[in-house]
Amino acid sequence: MPDDSRTTEYVRLWTLHGKSIYAYLMTLASNAADADEIYQDVGMTLWEKFDQYAPGTSFQAWARQIALNKVRNFRRLHRHKTVLCSPELLDVLDQRIAAETETLHAQQKAFVDCLEKLPARHKELLERRYRPGATAGSVAREIGRKVNAVHQALSRIHNALFDCVRKATLPESAS
Repeated sequence: MPDDSRTTEYVRLWTLHGKSIYAYLMTLASNAADADEIYQDVGMTLWEKFDQYAPGTSFQAWARQIALNKVRNFRRLHRHKTVLCSPELLDVLDQRIAAETETLHAQQKAFVDCLEKLPARHKELLERRYRPGATAGSVAREIGRKVNAVHQALSRIHNALFDCVRKATLPESAS
């Protein structure tokens, strides 16, 4: 990969996933200062090893594995500090976070798909309601309906979205 496109791709992926990697580190580190230090180290290591990243695979999973190794190394070097959990618990947390991340991504994709399937008038009502500063009352005034009617319509739309996402993300065996 030419250097410019390599740099661009790294910056894009790190920008997209950096916050979730930081959140991941906050769950594994003893405190925010340690998480900050490890986060900086992870960012540098990801850049140094970016040639080893296989395009098309999960950057987040690759980065999480490097982050977990950095946490282990940090803890080994700072043994004198109070340790809140064992290395085994770190592994359990890592597995749980990975599973939850996959679930959240599946739900997010299903939500976008379900939102696209909504009738145009439902999408418009949601867009009006979730504009910055909008309230059910302000939407009701805009469209000439009662506030209670807007609440009921939004409730029906939310329930339809919830059901759609739930059905889309249920395991095959549960359907």
